[in-house]
Amino acid sequence: MSPPKRLVLFDIDGTILWGGPLWKECFLGAISHYFPDVNFPKVSFGGKTDIQIAREMMDAMGFDDDQINDHMHKVVDLYVERALACATTRAHEVTVLPGVRELLDELAAHPDILLGLLTGNVKKGAHAKLSCVGLEEHFKFGVFGDDHWDRYKLPPIAVARAHQMYGHHFESKQIVIIGDTVHDVNCGKSIGVRTIAVGTGHKIPMEDLLAQNPDYYFKDLSATFEVLQAILEDI
Repeated sequence: MSPPKRLVLFDIDGTILWGGPLWKECFLGAISHYFPDVNFPKVSFGGKTDIQIAREMMDAMGFDDDQINDHMHKVVDLYVERALACATTRAHEVTVLPGVRELLDELAAHPDILLGLLTGNVKKGAHAKLSCVGLEEHFKFGVFGDDHWDRYKLPPIAVARAHQMYGHHFESKQIVIIGDTVHDVNCGKSIGVRTIAVGTGHKIPMEDLLAQNPDYYFKDLSATFEVLQAILEDI
């Protein structure tokens, strides 16, 4: 059996699905549990790992490095615990984005593709979100926010993990990262992989994504054939 030709890595939030308010509520609730008397600073969640968000929020609150390092994992662990407890009754809030189911079905049936995740969600949170919409079975492989707090460290971890698990070393444009933020595009470009930007991110202007020079841009993933062609096309 010939090795796969593409390692295709999906972001989750804003790319595969919208999670609804539950996840942010639980995240902010976890922050409040440890820091009850501090106002929440304005920190963007988009394109970052869960632990990075916790770090940035605590830094903006004025905590020092020792306090941040001591609490960032505790905050994320409590967030996931609370989210998992609520997810079964609030799964209806999670919405699959246009074209995603059709594209994943097509990719799963394609022998040349190894399908995985590259997400800032920690592993338990990622699978909880996907389980709400019945998509977790598509992804047997992935890298997550608990592999490293820095989103830009995740692509090389994904490449090394794919080689370790499947015995094939992917490189350059054989690797495809699909995401909705400038961080998805730029973390892929940082190691020279193929990047596909999708315009389903919350309040992310198309111009901001195009300014990062992704290999391809789609307003959403509903054009199944065109997206598949972009993934498989030789560059």
